[in-house]
Amino acid sequence: MDIKSLNAAYEALKIAENPYDTIFDFKEELLSSDSPEFLDFHYRILQDKALSAQLRSTIKSFFFAEAVNNRNKEVVSNFLYQKYSNGIEDISVRADVIQLLGNLKSKHAKEVALENINLPKADLRYRSIIVLGWIGSTAELKVLNERLLNDPDPQLRGYSATAMRQIWFNHPKSKENILKHIKEAIPGEKEEKALEGMIITVQDLLKKKLGLKESEYGEITGDMEAAKVKTIAVLKTC
Repeated sequence: MDIKSLNAAYEALKIAENPYDTIFDFKEELLSSDSPEFLDFHYRILQDKALSAQLRSTIKSFFFAEAVNNRNKEVVSNFLYQKYSNGIEDISVRADVIQLLGNLKSKHAKEVALENINLPKADLRYRSIIVLGWIGSTAELKVLNERLLNDPDPQLRGYSATAMRQIWFNHPKSKENILKHIKEAIPGEKEEKALEGMIITVQDLLKKKLGLKESEYGEITGDMEAAKVKTIAVLKTC
């Protein structure tokens, strides 16, 4: 398929009554080549605000698809990194590229996340935090701890804790350092969105029930204040 035919398929998808009826045919065509023309076409879809957020998110995920994908992931990674290096003014697209580099386990992912994790835009910090959780090691705990203690967004303070948990999944020897960081942060934390990330991380690392439950969809329930008291108490014994 050439780029002209791909564009025609995309335009047909956009006006389809139910684009999900043909989305995977389009996926196969889109991922049939990692040429600069095809990759640039895919990249420009990230900027197409005429698409619904759901459809754009689905097509974005094709960048790191495992099935029906004839692209070389290193070629894709280098293409996205070049876009990033050239400068991306649209914050939402820049955030998407940060996350995509993480999804691809790109050799550039850590560098890009570290460059964005302290910036004013919350979405850039958020994507950087989760990427460091995916690809980081014990060396990145210091950066995440700074977010855990000082990020102005309580949700991101909580995500910093769960990113540490993700590092622990991949690097079990990081457990002691993570618990030390949360032990320092939790006593003065008052926001529920931050506390829930800290508490469920401690629960998982210590394999203890401290009062919160996390559903398979990430929903947290339980008595936050009681769970905080239990968590502080158990951390004193660590």
